[in-house]
Amino acid sequence: MDFSDIDDIRNIEGIPSEQKWTYVIDFEKRCLVLDDDGRPKKTKGYKEYLIQTAMRILNTERFQYIIFDEDIGVEKSEWPGWEDIEVKRDAEEALEAHAEIEKAEVLHMERIGNKMRMSIRIIGVSATVEMEVKWSNEAG
Repeated sequence: MDFSDIDDIRNIEGIPSEQKWTYVIDFEKRCLVLDDDGRPKKTKGYKEYLIQTAMRILNTERFQYIIFDEDIGVEKSEWPGWEDIEVKRDAEEALEAHAEIEKAEVLHMERIGNKMRMSIRIIGVSATVEMEVKWSNEAG
């Protein structure tokens, strides 16, 4: 995909929280969502921005990508051997490291075989959202 024609990439610091956006990713298919014109789709509204930001954090393995510092992502590959309280702490701390997220709370967590599901409340600078995240614990 050629991103050279995307005109809205700029520094988001200084932009009011309510106006922030990111590109929408389908985390199950692991690809960008495209609009009807074939261009990457942007989030519409702050709540969708928060959810996409949280999903990006929770689906990034910490220490795996050199472009991210050590505060970005979770240690998901380690979760199968961890106690639930450690997994919850890892997820909450990773989310709260983001400047737009003031508080993250795992409300419910369930493991079934190699799958995991979490319900999470995120208090952002300008809104609060609740979301559910599902993973397979295969290969981080």
